[in-house]
Order: sequence, then structure tokens, then C-alpha cells
Amino acid sequence: MLDGMRIEEHVPLAPLTTLGIGGPARWLVRVTDESALADAVAFARDRDTPLLVLGGGSNLLVADDGFPGLVAHVAIAGLAYDAANDAVEVTSGAGEEWDAFVARAVARGLAGVECLSGIPGLIGATPIQNVGA
Repeated sequence: MLDGMRIEEHVPLAPLTTLGIGGPARWLVRVTDESALADAVAFARDRDTPLLVLGGGSNLLVADDGFPGLVAHVAIAGLAYDAANDAVEVTSGAGEEWDAFVARAVARGLAGVECLSGIPGLIGATPIQNVGA
């Protein structure tokens, strides 16, 4: 435990990727808020070890030997909708699933992301890596 974070050792990464292959992380921590992510970064820096920030694992291929440092698995949740005039601003946690976000937007009658359904990953990385937006 580090400041309330449960850091696990030798955790298989294969189940955390869409390809389902690869070895273990030396350390893994599930981060559920921004301060936990900052703590994870400090943990890696203090040990001079590599840090991998992992979302949905859709663009990740892990070697059989695994990852020699800390994997910060992002699980920051939350969606908030703020409507003003004819616009809606959506704020999201990086750990929300992209496709679920698109489905919720469509269910609310919001337009603009419906064509981006079916893309794997989390909101923290999908708009840059998988959607190219």
C-alpha cells in the first residue's frame, strides 16, 4: 500500500489488453482519481523505474517478459453533462469506456459522436489513438 493505493506485484497484463497476450507487470496499481495517478508517478520516479499508463489496452502489445516497471491502470470514472443554450459540454473521467460514452450521448439525443461507435478503448486515450480526432 502506498498512500491508500494498493500496489500489486507480478500482475499478468494479458487480461488487460484486447489481444490478450503478454507477461506480467513488475508492479500494477489501479488509479481511480488524479491524485492516485500523481502518487503512481511519484512511486515510479522514487524507484527510477519505467511507468506505463494503461487504459483499455487496445493499442498495446506486451512482451512475454512483461513490463519491468509500474503500470498505472486508469480507472477514473465519471461523466457530467452541462447544458447551456444550444450546446452541451461533457466532462469525463479518463477511465470511462469510449463506446459506452457514445451510447449515452446518443441516448441523450446529443449529436456529433454517434459515428464513432464501436471503437475500443477508454476516453483517456481513444480520441487521440483510435479515433484520430
